[in-house]
Amino acid sequence: MKNALLLIWIAVLTLSVSSCSKTKKLARQHHELEDTYQTLKREMSEAEVTLEGEKVKVVLPEAVLFNVNSADLNTEYLPILGRMATILNKYDKTSVLITGFTDVTGTENYNLELSKKRAESAKAVLVKNKVNSGRIFTWGLGDKNPVADNSTLSGRKQNRRVEYVILYDYKPEKE
Repeated sequence: MKNALLLIWIAVLTLSVSSCSKTKKLARQHHELEDTYQTLKREMSEAEVTLEGEKVKVVLPEAVLFNVNSADLNTEYLPILGRMATILNKYDKTSVLITGFTDVTGTENYNLELSKKRAESAKAVLVKNKVNSGRIFTWGLGDKNPVADNSTLSGRKQNRRVEYVILYDYKPEKE
């Protein structure tokens, strides 16, 4: 009976320690994301930086825009992305998901490919600024999720963009 009670007590203690470790890990992750958010918000005033649950979203309104049919980032915004890279390098446990978008002026397939190239172009700038490429994941969504009216020139210009989502230690699922 004493052995059984001892085993139960050890099991409860082990579960308690394990649960405590998980809680500490989650708190550390949230703290890292909160710090990342605060730093990006402070250092990148031209960006819309939001903390949404367990992710930080960075959108550069009227900034990282692309010309029609182009995946080349406008060079005037490279210094802004350089500052973002410096911040990301400071928080090296974070991962970055970059999503590229287009306006509606091309075919669905063309827009999908162009949006992928835009995301890769944005990734290349971060990698050039020494962000580890293994921390950066990209995909293109074509003309999905517009942020402005595609029936106007101004709206289409805003929809040619990339968005950055920063997560703590993201690992994609294995296929």
